[in-house]
Amino acid sequence: MGKKKSVALIVIVSIVLAALVFISVASFGLSTPYYFAPLLSQVKLSTDLGGGYYTVYYPEGVISQEEYELLANSETEEGEENPADSYTRHKGIYLSEEIVSGDDVTDAFRSEFESAFNALCERFESKNFSGYSVKVENDYTIRVEVPYTGEDVTTLFDTFAYSGELYFSDANQNVLMEGTKEYIRSAAAVDGGSAGYAVAINFTSAGQARFAEITADLAASSSEDGTSSTASLYIYVGDEVLMQASVTEELNQRAVYISGSFQTRESAETVACVINSVLDPDNIFDLNLDASQIFTLAPTMGENAALIVAIVLGVMLAAIVLFALIRYKGMGLAHVFGLLTYALAMVLCLSLIDAVMLNAASVIAILFTVALLCGFNWYAFKNIRDEFATGKTLTASIQSGYKKSLALTIDTHIVLFAAALILFFAASGAVHYMALILMLGTAISAVCSLGLTRFYLYMFLAQPKNKIAFCNFKREETEDE
Repeated sequence: MGKKKSVALIVIVSIVLAALVFISVASFGLSTPYYFAPLLSQVKLSTDLGGGYYTVYYPEGVISQEEYELLANSETEEGEENPADSYTRHKGIYLSEEIVSGDDVTDAFRSEFESAFNALCERFESKNFSGYSVKVENDYTIRVEVPYTGEDVTTLFDTFAYSGELYFSDANQNVLMEGTKEYIRSAAAVDGGSAGYAVAINFTSAGQARFAEITADLAASSSEDGTSSTASLYIYVGDEVLMQASVTEELNQRAVYISGSFQTRESAETVACVINSVLDPDNIFDLNLDASQIFTLAPTMGENAALIVAIVLGVMLAAIVLFALIRYKGMGLAHVFGLLTYALAMVLCLSLIDAVMLNAASVIAILFTVALLCGFNWYAFKNIRDEFATGKTLTASIQSGYKKSLALTIDTHIVLFAAALILFFAASGAVHYMALILMLGTAISAVCSLGLTRFYLYMFLAQPKNKIAFCNFKREETEDE
């Protein structure tokens, strides 16, 4: 590589990396009232690092201490029984006499509560939150914690509490089609183009035929009325409307896409999760759940957990940079550029890919892939040094050193990527996100260690007169290689 070409590449690469560093950490104003937020501020954090929201579901017949005190202090007519007298204290909650039999709750309530709890667990697990929690509190309430999310959290908690069976109806709430596995295979969130996002409902053969029949009837009845060219189809879960669609013609297809007020993929996923849940009869319950109060949740690892993690990562990267520059000089400079490229690529993935969320396990995955990158770069440098010690020229030593490092580097990255891929599909929650970060980190590490660091080394080697000293090598011969 010629010196002029080397200088041009050094300038271009440095400007690109500096620009990426700037947009990663800096915010600046655009045309009023808009401003650019740094990429790091857009990284989605799990509850352990970033906190989130929590609520407590109170089943019908169960009230909180605060609600009981309001009832007890409410004014009543003379001779009228205070509503609070019909409740019995149980730990930190109060149970209505309607669900209490003797000294314990009725078997019917206990069974319905268990079904509701299992259904909530399945629904929140299918959302695949990182760091979420669904657990029983005071025996008969359910506490749910989720990380900060792009959708309306009130709608999320309310929708996941829907009870009852799934069915399709007209505007008069006449049941047209039941939402069972006989008719529906599954539901999923999809990109709806200009309409935002949509929920795709995948039918069985029987479901396709039945849906074609009811949409044909709706379209025909609308035309006969003469008042409108469209009819409305409603999808209910119990007494709650889950979705609504306009029907103008018969829809005879294996999957239908229903859009609406889904501004984010997360909100469409919530509806799809509820549909998939109630397709399983075991997840259908009749207990009304109230989540009227929603609270913010501090990070479970501490208020400043994310800041501490960022500082620790920064200190570790600084230490790696100093070690590489002192130990390997010019080769260390190439390694620093490779490491910086890795770090910026990871920031881009964390901030721009919707499916990525950072949690404590993901931080460990990042540290592991950083160690992977450093280890194989330094392994290649050691091989180059060993080859140079045999008397080869510097250029031949670099080529031979990288060739000797190639097989182990490729094999290790392939094995790790495959293991992360299997874990990604097999796990859920925090481990799912850790596996995704491990896949991304492994792929970036492979690109940086196998290609970019070597490219940077050749880019820098074109500049110094004494290339041997630049690489911190020593030889009795002093000729410039």
